[in-house]
Amino acid sequence: MQYVIGVDVGGTFTDAVVRDETGSLTLGKAFSTPPDFDRGIVDSVGVAAEKLGLSVSALLSQTALLIHSCTVTENAVFDKTGVKAGLLVTRGFEEVLVIMRGGYGRWFGLTEEELKHPVKTDKPVPLIPVTMTRGIRERTDYKGEVLVHADAGEIRQAVKELVDAGAEAIAVCFLWSFKNDANEKIARKVLEEECPQLFRAISSEVAPSLGEYERASTVALSAYLGPLLSSYLRRLQQTVVDSGFRGSLLVMQAYGGLVPPAEAVTSVVGTIESGPASGLKASEFALGLLGEKNIIATDLGGTTFKAGVMREGVFDYAREPSVARYHYTLAKLDVVSIGAGGGSIVSVDPRLNLPKVGPNSAGAYPGPVCYDHGGNEPTLVDVDLILGYLDPRFFLGGRSTLNREKALAVFEEKVADRLGMDPLKAAAGIYTLANSIMFDLLHKITVERGLDPRRCALAAYGGQAGLHAGAYGPKLGVSEVVVPYAASVFSAFGLVLSDVVHQYFVAEHLRMLVPPATVNGIFTSMERKAVDQLVAEGFPRESIVLERALDMRFGRQVHVMAAPVKAGSLSDADVAAVCDQFEALYEQRYGKGSGHRQAGIEVMGFRLRATAVIPKPRLHEFEVLGNDARDAIVGSKEIYLDGQGLVEAQLYDFERLHSGNEVRGPAIVLTPITTILVFPGQLATCDRFKNVVITY
Repeated sequence: MQYVIGVDVGGTFTDAVVRDETGSLTLGKAFSTPPDFDRGIVDSVGVAAEKLGLSVSALLSQTALLIHSCTVTENAVFDKTGVKAGLLVTRGFEEVLVIMRGGYGRWFGLTEEELKHPVKTDKPVPLIPVTMTRGIRERTDYKGEVLVHADAGEIRQAVKELVDAGAEAIAVCFLWSFKNDANEKIARKVLEEECPQLFRAISSEVAPSLGEYERASTVALSAYLGPLLSSYLRRLQQTVVDSGFRGSLLVMQAYGGLVPPAEAVTSVVGTIESGPASGLKASEFALGLLGEKNIIATDLGGTTFKAGVMREGVFDYAREPSVARYHYTLAKLDVVSIGAGGGSIVSVDPRLNLPKVGPNSAGAYPGPVCYDHGGNEPTLVDVDLILGYLDPRFFLGGRSTLNREKALAVFEEKVADRLGMDPLKAAAGIYTLANSIMFDLLHKITVERGLDPRRCALAAYGGQAGLHAGAYGPKLGVSEVVVPYAASVFSAFGLVLSDVVHQYFVAEHLRMLVPPATVNGIFTSMERKAVDQLVAEGFPRESIVLERALDMRFGRQVHVMAAPVKAGSLSDADVAAVCDQFEALYEQRYGKGSGHRQAGIEVMGFRLRATAVIPKPRLHEFEVLGNDARDAIVGSKEIYLDGQGLVEAQLYDFERLHSGNEVRGPAIVLTPITTILVFPGQLATCDRFKNVVITY
């Protein structure tokens, strides 16, 4: 038997999904083990192996692909634990990372609460300070003509100074290098000759796009994070090889595709938010089987609440990707997040005497109070337990227990008493507050972006989503809430569904209507390069799918959007049709009349997405039986509902539920890896794929 394993490392748990040749799935979940995340990876694979009756080494020795998404780069930016790096720029532009976009950089990425206090705001501290930046006498103009050739001797001296100052990586970002990279090639050659062991990030390779600050910020992030990611992947590969793995390792990218480790290190920023991207891919697959094309994907994990949107079968892409307020250039799936996960710390603001949820998280260690890992700050998980929504004896499928008494005592001391409230009423208020925070985020990415949530199904996954989606989903007004079969390990499930994908971009500033010959020539060149690369990686030509797009904007406006372009040779009519589609997409996003066709339409760049399709699992369809779920009842318990007080809820064992069975609220469905709360007036139906679909 050959297996494919997907492993997603989160802030609290590490999840594994094992797929065999028949498409059957085996799930594993274990605590994350920072900073040695590879231990948690082996632990989660071990849980799945045990279910298969195999040892870890036996399972890994039969595994063809190990697919991984990680948070190591994202964590390093937030924790400021990247390496010391140097930066080479065009002379006179040494403060590009400090200036950012002027005043815009001062408030970009701030929360609404932070924006209320402008006096306290400031720009983020550059990842590479001016003291580690050197200006090089060189110049290329906007047409790509080299006006001043770079001097290798000057670059050599600058590199020596940076290395002597402790640089472990060097970033290079010269003006207009994406039009002509001749001077950056000189810098690259010097770096290869003088310090071949040093990590390097060259803007014409990493970020060949318009935008001086964005390119500089991208290579700065790459240099800051590259050595960490490289070391992490080497250590992971060694760990799994030592455990018997002989297959290929692939790494998830934030745009929803897989790449080999070497390419992941080259495009470091692609690993930022790669886990959430795989969750979106899983939503597309699982809800696509139900016929859904408009999907709101929500991931409520241990650290954050994340969400993304699919419109008519196409995911939104981020316009201005950033991490910890640092911009970078990457066509990534648009995932927005807030610090409101299961492990988010619940506290009382001493100034206003008001409760708060997040953004700080307890993580896996010390974790929530109820985990008994040493945590002494109440979290959202503790609140769910206090209210009776979690069964303390059935955590992680019975492999662990939760300490409700300790959680209640700490919550009472640090929250309820300070608010002067009964502990249960205070906990119910916190639960409602958390759901309101999640609703606000979903409202922003749907209604405020022109999408009617009533036309959408909501996917609820992540370890805690089943306990909260029954509240924030109906409030948003979605047609139904779907808690997928593998909800608690859904991002890992998305990994075993993903394909190998390479993205290509050519920056060209052209005014429409562009002659078809120009468009055809650029896309043909890009497609030839893409096909050659994937064929060289061992994929047959017939498995390769090419998708084109043009980055476009209206004249005198700043917002750029990608408009899809059909395959094949384009005619004048085809180019005009792309303009019409761009205008429709623009007005869908920003409102009717927001475009300005009279100012003209400009092309800012050519995009190509090349996909080598990997065969997908065929999920088992269960026979749909009657709606009577009484055989799955395993007891009842009191739960506390805001506005209703204590009510009796039936407990259902998910393993005993059959497709077609219906569960009426109030009820709790216990699965081996998550818990689902069904409110009074709601109906939860187990569908033919063993998803739990909540309607109301």
